[in-house]
Amino acid sequence: MKELTIAEFKKILPTICDRETAMDAKLWTRKNPLWSHCAVVSLVAQNFFGGELRRASLLEVPEFKRMGSHYWNKLPDGSDEDFTRPQFGANYPSGLQAETRERSYLLSHPETVKRYKLLAFRLAQALNSDNNLFDDQIFQKCFDAALDSSCQKMKFGCVIMHDGKIVYSGCNKIIEPLRSMCEPKCIRFSIPSRTESMIGACGHAEELALWDVVQQGIPLRECELYLVGLYANGLPWLRQEAEHTCLRCSVQMYYARLKKIYITVSDHWAGITPEQALTSARLYAMGEKTV
Repeated sequence: MKELTIAEFKKILPTICDRETAMDAKLWTRKNPLWSHCAVVSLVAQNFFGGELRRASLLEVPEFKRMGSHYWNKLPDGSDEDFTRPQFGANYPSGLQAETRERSYLLSHPETVKRYKLLAFRLAQALNSDNNLFDDQIFQKCFDAALDSSCQKMKFGCVIMHDGKIVYSGCNKIIEPLRSMCEPKCIRFSIPSRTESMIGACGHAEELALWDVVQQGIPLRECELYLVGLYANGLPWLRQEAEHTCLRCSVQMYYARLKKIYITVSDHWAGITPEQALTSARLYAMGEKTV
């Protein structure tokens, strides 16, 4: 998993922000690429650097009243970092009254979610500039779906194809009666990865996909499943081997008799059979292979 410094993040930002990711697209210009990007930039920055989201109203600042509000990040060490400060030039508003905003508040606005996902994808692409997977539409769809996951440890996006068409896309989601297992911190952080797959609060992306397609009345034996994992910072897990590592999902995919399971290996999709998925997942479950 690639690490990213604050300095590197600031350098990349102007290259991935444009009219599509701006809240105020009409006034966005190439000369001021960070214009009206504070909310989505703060969300992406929080993925990497943690901390809290800070918000202040701009309604009493005539020059920037049309923006409504401004967001920035409070880092875990207590310091404030305003990644879109350059948008104000020499006229940074003074005396802003800050309050903490929950991530869920920003992500309750569909347009913000759309812009956030696009910016998160572009950042991952910029950090993997020579990877052809980012040009693949199914990869993009899986990536987009994974960003909807609220999992603290790993986000997974899944797409199922039938006769060349996407019939499902979704992510791993919290099972409400089990929510206490991930509050305030996910129980999976105390369990070795790829083991004890039944312990956790989330319904896995693969199993949720299978159930949805069954309910659509589509034969699973005629389907192909595509899976993309994202680390908590929003960067993709690009495996080094063509294998599946979750025994819980491998068993279900085996009984579903899926045509093929595709996972990301380095810079391409690698297809494996349900039998191969089951065999590789068993090695991790039994501790014969570790992450």
